[in-house]
Parts: sequence; C-alpha cells; structure tokens
Amino acid sequence: MACTTVGILIQQIRREKKITGSKLAYGICSKQVLKDIEADQNEADILMLDILMQRMGQSPDKFEMILRRDAYHMIRLRDLIEETIYRGKRTLAEKLLHSYPARTSVDQMYHYRMKASLIYHTGGDCNEVEKNLQKAIAVTLPKFSYDQIEAYMISTVEMENILALERMCLEEKYKATSVAGMDMTEERRHLELCMDYIERHFEDQEEHAKIYSKCAWLLAGIHYLSKNYMETIRYCERGIEVLRRNTILYFMLPLLKLGTKAQKAVGITPERSKWMQYYESLIWIWERYAKEWYPTHAIFHNCYQREYHLDYEFIRAERKAQEMTQAKLADGVYRNTECLSRVETGKVSPNKKTFEKLMKKLGVEKSRYNAYVVTDSFEAMEIKRKIDGCLMRRNYQEAGEVTRELKSRLDIDIEENKRVIRMYEVIVSKCLEETTALEALEGLKELCKPFYNVEKKEFSHIPMRNEVLLINNLCIALKEIGQEQEAVELYINTIDKIKSSKVKVKYRYRSYALILNNAMISRRDCKNVYEGIRNELFCGKAMGIPLGLNNIVHALEKTGILKEEDELWAKAIYYMSDLYGFKEEKELYKDYIEKEYGIMLLE
Repeated sequence: MACTTVGILIQQIRREKKITGSKLAYGICSKQVLKDIEADQNEADILMLDILMQRMGQSPDKFEMILRRDAYHMIRLRDLIEETIYRGKRTLAEKLLHSYPARTSVDQMYHYRMKASLIYHTGGDCNEVEKNLQKAIAVTLPKFSYDQIEAYMISTVEMENILALERMCLEEKYKATSVAGMDMTEERRHLELCMDYIERHFEDQEEHAKIYSKCAWLLAGIHYLSKNYMETIRYCERGIEVLRRNTILYFMLPLLKLGTKAQKAVGITPERSKWMQYYESLIWIWERYAKEWYPTHAIFHNCYQREYHLDYEFIRAERKAQEMTQAKLADGVYRNTECLSRVETGKVSPNKKTFEKLMKKLGVEKSRYNAYVVTDSFEAMEIKRKIDGCLMRRNYQEAGEVTRELKSRLDIDIEENKRVIRMYEVIVSKCLEETTALEALEGLKELCKPFYNVEKKEFSHIPMRNEVLLINNLCIALKEIGQEQEAVELYINTIDKIKSSKVKVKYRYRSYALILNNAMISRRDCKNVYEGIRNELFCGKAMGIPLGLNNIVHALEKTGILKEEDELWAKAIYYMSDLYGFKEEKELYKDYIEKEYGIMLLE
C-alpha cells in the first residue's frame, strides 16, 4: 500500500533534524519503545504520539486517523475529564481521574496535570495545584531547569504544564501581597525563556500559535501589573496576530480583554480602539452561543482540529459498498467470518498487520494514520494547508501557484495524491474562469466515484477530509449551474452521513464545519443556522464565524429583526471578518453599515 505511517514520519523528521532516539524519548518512553513506534511495532496511545511530534516542532493535527475503539475511548475519556473539571463537577472528575490508567510516563504526567486543573478550577489549595504541576513537569522532563531549557525537547503539552505553573506562582503572589509589592522578576525571566524557546523550536504555524498566545498573555499580564502598558500592548498584539493568521478563536478573548485595558490606561478611548470593537463583537457572540461552562483562558485547553474515524465503521461500510461478503473479506486474513464479524461490530480491533491486509483486500490506500496527502514531509502537508487557506480567502491565483508547488513535491503515481492535485486544479481553473462550472462539475463527479455513487446518492463510507472537500466543491458547482436543490440534498446527505458515526462531530471539525456552514447558506432558517456558529465556538476555530453570522442574519430577517439588533449583527460580522482577514465579507458589511446606519467603522 502507498501509505506513510506516523512511525515513519517520526523517524524521518528525527533523522532530518539529527535528533537521537534517546533525546526524543527522554522522559516519555524508553529508546526501544520509540524504536518500536518508528517501526510500527508499537501502537502507542495518541497522546504519546502527539508529544513525540510536538517535541520536534510539528503538529499532530495534520493527521486523519483511523482509530481502534480503545484508542478512541482514551481520547473521549480525556475530553470528558477536562469537561467535567470546567463544569465544576468535582466528584465525577475525581472518579474519572481515578479510572484513568497509569501505563506510561505520559499517562502519569496527564494524571498530575489534570489533578492540578481540578483543584484549581474547583477553588482548592493553590499549593496543591503547584505541587501537582511540578510533578507533571518532573515526570516527562526529569531535572528540568530554566537555565538549561535549550537542552530539552519540549512539546506543546509539556510547555503548557510549565506555563500553568508560572501562572500559579503569579496568582499566589498576587493574593499574598499588594500589586505594588509584587516581585515578578523570576516569573518574567522564566516566561521570557519559554517565549524564546517557543520562537525557536515550534515550527508548525498552528502549534506555534496555540502555545505562543498563552505565553504572550502571561507576559503581558506581568507588564500590565507593573504598569508597563506599552509592553502589555506589544505582547497582546503579538499573541493576537499569531491567532489571527491561523484563524484560531480559542484564547483570543483574554488577549483582547487585557490589550484593551492597557490601551485604556494609555489614553486610547474605546471608540478609537479596533481591539475594543473586536472584543465587544466577540464577547457579544460568545455570550449568546458558547456553552456556559466553556473556558476562555484555560492554559490546558486548545482548539479542536482533528479528523478521527473508527476502524470498524470504515471496514464494515467499505465492504458493504463493494458488495463483498464477510467470507470473501475474511479469506486469507482471519480463520473464519466470526472473527471479522467481531471486528465489524467494534468488539475487537485488528492489529496493524491485519488492518493493512484488510485495507489491501478492500483496495483502499489507507493506514491507521493518514496525512491529507501521502507524503513523509510535514512541509508538503503545510503546503496543502496553504492551498486551503488561499481558496478560503479567494486568492485563486496564489492557490494555483501553490498547487503546482505541491504537485512537484508529491508522488503523483499514488492515486490519493493524484486525486488531491486534480481536485485543486479543477477548483482553481473554475474560479479563475478558465473552465466552466459545468466542466468542473463533470470533473469533480469523476473524482468522487471511488467513494460516492452520484446516481444512487450513496457514500461507500463516512467521508474523509479530502472527500468532503470534493463534495463541497461539487455542491458549489451544482449551485453555479442552477441545480440548487441537488446541492442542498447532497449537503444534507453528507451531514447525515457524518452524524451517523459514533465519532463525535467535534472530532471532525475541518470536514463537518465546512459542510455545515456552506449548507446553511442554502438553508437559512432559524431552526438550524445556530448550529454552525456554536460548532465554531466549541471547536475554538474562526474559519466559519463570518459566514455563520451572515447565515443567522438572513434567517432572522425572515422572521423580522429589529433595526438595533441588525446593526449589532452587521458590526459583529464586519469586525470578525476584519480580525481574521475575510476581505469580501468585511467590505460587503462595511458598505451596508455605513449606508444604512451612517456609522463610520474603524479601518
């Protein structure tokens, strides 16, 4: 099979960076365990794999994973523990933490980390919080020293532990002394060392943004308490900018809040502050649609960007789509059909070799861990992401140039890569008006054949990320040639198919949000338009915020929206579009607000 596994990628990056196995594995696992992971002889827990990749400055979010049931259970357990903590359900959180396994150093680190979070969020003893954070750091970063920080390989997760400890030290001092009497020299030095480390070692843009914004906020807070307001503004600006560039919503609120306080302190009035407009718009949206328990400035929380699938759902669906009997698929793989039946019902999961045999028999180029293109280069994955960003912001000429660059870096003999490149070529060609929407439609239909039967309107399996991109562009082409109803039906069919899985939709943010928000454009009724914006807020991303708000406005107009309320909605769309660089939506609402209400907006 033409698949690149996570083990191969880890090994490839490690060798390119000339990192020894001992250094990468330090505090996480033995050198032999790492060797087994790289050889795909050890199906490690997702959190361990995340930390290994993050230690090398890369983001595990670039993967689309076909998980065993027990691996998915661990992901759900961790999320459930965190949610119960943020909800303040101490007894349940303690029970869940008690049930959490302690198989590896990573598990032990996570247990201390979450125990600290539980004590903190339920108003417990700050000294106990600090002790547990110190233990969490010591488990995977033995003998950690700020003065020797460059000697360590530190993941996003581990850096969060360090930042959380510094936050606690600051809060302890704040409670014990007056602001004027606080000596924050040590904490400031520690955070500046962390910031320098993040700048040098976190190479992936999104991974960098997630942790940089938190460190910037803490440093900005120190400067604010010291009345160094211009430095406060500078750090907030840097944090806001990295989140903006990566369309990350989570942690934007605390940076905007602190930044506007500093601006006010230096005499910048709210009506002259664009940050204040951003903050007021975002908090206005947040208070209406975010879950009440959802954190705004928790160091341990991040945006959701994963794409997860369950192995048994995928195998069962693909076998049935190919009209293959269990006996035929099991032949040469299992002793009898009963073994395959247990796999297809989720009672057991196939090991790595068996999974690969099943994929080969099904003719599917998939492994457990799949990049959005088949490559051993994180740089190529980043280029693929850049194309999506160009298309989202309607920079079609640049999207074409980047597509050609990606094509030069991929093995186009691999069907998955060939399909991805051809998809982008069709989309860009249509957007640049080099081909018609009808020609694009036919090209996209052809690319969809391996997973979607256009005549029967049936998916062979729950669509994966690249397949969702194809479906979305197929719908756009249908609407452009006047087949609006067919596009709506396909959107709904795709949403229903995704929802039919036992995998929660938040674990398919990229795919689900794309389809959901675009479907709402054609189904602007009050019953369903709110789901799109709630999904964006819950997943901590901002890609669909302007579009989601626009859908809500159109739905409300049908029922009669008050002029005062309409003004608030329009300003929210304008400022959120401006904050995250959605130029077309920004200009559209700028003209509308200035003409309709005579309000001069901040440029």
